[in-house]
Amino acid sequence: MNQPSDTIESFLHIFIHSLQKSVSQADTSALIKELYNIKASDINLLQSTPQGKNLVRECIRTMRDKIYELLCAGHICGVEYLYILLFVSRTDSESSLKSTKQSTLETTTSNKAVYQATNEAQSHIFSPETIEIDSRFEVFVKLAQESLFMQRNSDVENVLFIELYIIAKALMNMRDFTQLVCEYITLIMLVDINIPVSLAHTQFIVESFEKLGVDMPTLLSALKAQQDKQAYFNYPALARRSILNWQLHCFWNVSHFFNHNAWLELYPLWQDLFYTLLQKGDVESIDEAMYMQFFIYHMCGNNFHHQAQWRRFCEEIDKVASQAYEAFAKTCGVYGVGNRATHTANGKICIAFLRDRLVPNSPYKVEYSLLHNLYNDEAFKAQYEVKIYMMKLLEKSDDDKQVIAAYEGLGIEVVDVVSPFNAKGFYNSHLQKALALKDALHRDNVSILISPNNGYGISDFLLATRSAPLQIYYSHGNFVYDLSCVDARMTHICQGNRHITHEGFDFYGVPVKMQERFYNPPLDAKSQEKIHSIRTGFPKNVIVLGTIGRLMKLHSQEYWECVVEVMRSFPQTIYLACGGGNSALISECIEKVCAISGDGEEILRRVHFAGYVDSGIYGHIIDIWLDSFPLEQGESRIEYAAKGGLSLVMSKESKEERLQRLEQNLARWINIPNRDGTAKMQEQYDEAYTILAESYLSFMAFSKEEYICKACALAGLFAEKRTDEIESLRCTSAFGRAVGDEIKEYEGVNAFKEIMALNP
Repeated sequence: MNQPSDTIESFLHIFIHSLQKSVSQADTSALIKELYNIKASDINLLQSTPQGKNLVRECIRTMRDKIYELLCAGHICGVEYLYILLFVSRTDSESSLKSTKQSTLETTTSNKAVYQATNEAQSHIFSPETIEIDSRFEVFVKLAQESLFMQRNSDVENVLFIELYIIAKALMNMRDFTQLVCEYITLIMLVDINIPVSLAHTQFIVESFEKLGVDMPTLLSALKAQQDKQAYFNYPALARRSILNWQLHCFWNVSHFFNHNAWLELYPLWQDLFYTLLQKGDVESIDEAMYMQFFIYHMCGNNFHHQAQWRRFCEEIDKVASQAYEAFAKTCGVYGVGNRATHTANGKICIAFLRDRLVPNSPYKVEYSLLHNLYNDEAFKAQYEVKIYMMKLLEKSDDDKQVIAAYEGLGIEVVDVVSPFNAKGFYNSHLQKALALKDALHRDNVSILISPNNGYGISDFLLATRSAPLQIYYSHGNFVYDLSCVDARMTHICQGNRHITHEGFDFYGVPVKMQERFYNPPLDAKSQEKIHSIRTGFPKNVIVLGTIGRLMKLHSQEYWECVVEVMRSFPQTIYLACGGGNSALISECIEKVCAISGDGEEILRRVHFAGYVDSGIYGHIIDIWLDSFPLEQGESRIEYAAKGGLSLVMSKESKEERLQRLEQNLARWINIPNRDGTAKMQEQYDEAYTILAESYLSFMAFSKEEYICKACALAGLFAEKRTDEIESLRCTSAFGRAVGDEIKEYEGVNAFKEIMALNP
């Protein structure tokens, strides 16, 4: 929200007066930091009046004089001074974008040559709205320009020259904001992101780019220029890795760039670079390609909405990579399992789970619960031992020590042979990690490798080079990962079945009874107080609708057409959108839904983007979970329901198919002995069928119209405070979970043992 123009005027008057009076660089730097309270939209508002324009000009003149004094005195004006870009004119952006792309492509063989070409190709753009050129700064522009990326420079020195170049050029011209920002991006992303001075720039970019009004097209223009194949491969390997690191660890984290679907525009460039590296085929290129594959997987995968996108990724990235990795391994003599024993020293068959990192996310909760159930089965423990091998992808996050301790508490060894490579930070070698893991799998006589990964370079390398006699893909949602080196597929997303087909592929189903501590941990006094505090922060008698999960799954117009209709029918409702993602895209989706009725602003005031939340807390705050579609929320919804919450789901099956599956599940359930060892009776079956068949009437919709109707019915229960009916529905839901858990625990253990007995 913009500040009132009189507030901005008052601020700038004080700023100008204080800047004129400042006598030290420390004073000036502190005042420059005060500008962070102003946004580009505030300056635009201010310049809508003649007096506002004059005030901006006076501010620019004062900054020019003061910073010129500092530079002449030999002072260094650091990253905070880049915020003067706030006052730079925004005219002729299209021309400047074209200039950036053209000039950056005119590369030779070094960083220095690239940026000489870039700056010589630029032309000054004039506009009646811009301030006059201040030639005093030209000497500093030339000094920085001539010194950038000299061969003798350290990256610390390069950062200093980047700061001087952008600041001096901005003060000299005070025009063409887009061109300056593009230059800044293309320069800074060549610097080692691990060094301390880079941290100041990542912080500046993440905190300031949105306030400065740097938009996605500007970012993409700079990134496309740097990742054109001709330009990219003219840089040394370290700079190439830096170009990727700055995208992943800096620009991706800018709030309005985060998980933006426009990142997918870069996929063709990334794919071209990836193929070039694979075709070279030498050790260095394969190493670089493996990181590039991880990078593409992360940047694109977080934006994928459909299995078709993952199918294309598998065809164009995974399959191409696995063929190259297999050929490389055969050339280097590291292909295959070699001569290894079929059992470990203790006489057991070793099963390896390959994990990207160990954190308390949904895959961990599912896999830990599965292993907990398996380790309670004496027959399994007598025949098998499980080890977890870590890739330690610190590019995603560090490992959680409590998660590691939880596995070790089950008696499962967590194997780490790759930590030494992470000493290089974001420049670690993925090939070295893969080779170290392959050696460890061989040393430990691993017979079965289970990979819940579907696109990392390291995991694809290990599978493609045959690292275990039996290799199994464990799907947590991607059903189209299809490599010839995968011998079998398994998934817990199986509707309780031992065998299931997803997207044309056959999977072994492994139902998993989840640990209660994951889904409904006990609430201590502090947690209860927090829940009460959050609830009381909402209006009285509010009905809280919502979901917890990635916001990407909420990017559905047909979903919001239903939700908005419910919110219109019940003005006391609000919607909590909990989870990471780009909230601006969801807001745009809601605005489209409300375009005709014109109530988008009112609806958006009632939609709260909570960001990442503690599901153990917010699962008790949401009254009604309106599950997203066509992409469902998955485990997060089941976790919510386990806390006693009421949820509505859009079924992908017909009503008849759902009832048929219920009958099949109950037929299995009736054959599972009761806890006391007695057999179940027909009366138990009849009672369970009646309760669960009726539950579909409240919790399952088979069309958009039915979704709206049933959501309104649930909201009506809360609006009318019909607590007895609400409690009855909760009991029905709890009974259904209990039946399902009994089936999952029994079937899951036996299904897993059946898969482990497959012949390699």
